[in-house]
Amino acid sequence: MMSTTSLSNIFIDEYLADANDAQIKVYLYLLRMMCSGMATSVCDLADKFNYTEKDVQRALRYWEELGLISLELDGSGMLVGIHMQDIFPKKAAKITGLHSVRTPEHEAPSRYSVVKKTPEKKAPHKDNPQMLFVAEQYFGRTLNSSEIKTIYYIQDTLEFSEDLLDYLLQHCVGKGKTDFDYVRKVAMAWHEKGITSPEQAALEVTATRTAYQIMKELGMQNAPTPTELQYFDRWQAEYGFSLTIITEACRRTVLQTQVKRVQYCDGILKSWFKAGVKALSDVKALDGAFGKETARKESSRKAEAVKTNNRFHQFKQNDYDLSSLENQLLDN
Repeated sequence: MMSTTSLSNIFIDEYLADANDAQIKVYLYLLRMMCSGMATSVCDLADKFNYTEKDVQRALRYWEELGLISLELDGSGMLVGIHMQDIFPKKAAKITGLHSVRTPEHEAPSRYSVVKKTPEKKAPHKDNPQMLFVAEQYFGRTLNSSEIKTIYYIQDTLEFSEDLLDYLLQHCVGKGKTDFDYVRKVAMAWHEKGITSPEQAALEVTATRTAYQIMKELGMQNAPTPTELQYFDRWQAEYGFSLTIITEACRRTVLQTQVKRVQYCDGILKSWFKAGVKALSDVKALDGAFGKETARKESSRKAEAVKTNNRFHQFKQNDYDLSSLENQLLDN
């Protein structure tokens, strides 16, 4: 087994800056396995870096799009081999000995894939100069080759329509995000959630913005976790509360506790839901009723205390002549 892995300077100079962490890790690990003469699989890569298999598959498609690897598929579309290509300044085609992913038992028993480049299974690339022109207008600059490849990756591999791609670019620029790595990450997230239209994307943007606003109202600066997002969705979808009511619950939560604020806020909103709250006026009505009930209980408690105190004072008091009693005791 080789103790070192050789990495082309061309990869560092031309590809490293534009790739995200997952893509870099997947590529480097594949290169390391090839140099060591070892096989790997999508499942192994996912376990190695604590990614989902879809994360790994997206990274593989990214490098295939850039021509650094080719993926070998069987007749049913199952991935059975990964072919890594050496990087040359002029993109010369030189295929290296490539080690395959592990295949199911019913596939060929060989540990390694055949050294060949299979035909592309995906739809052919479609040039879209009009979209590139629009993107340059949004970003206010001429796009470089890597940025153009990102747009075509989103169009061809993630299968974004022109309308959805246009909305994506507008959304990123509107947030002041002009880094195409950010554009790619948003596109992947939308693709993962099955978003296929600008209308669906707009709903997702609104939901994300609302989630961050709720986190801010709770005094929490971190990005919401999937569990926290489930709470937020319940408050809006199941309970039917507006952001105004949720904000009021957040305000009360912050005044009461420093820990488990999402759960505490959920308790408040659940009680309001059971009480039929629809608007802030309903919350104020509940506050008024609670105040009256609290005052009634306090009045009742004080009355009971007075009654108990009176019972003590109602005991018959005996009048004793202490001097007479003392003289009687001395005479005896």
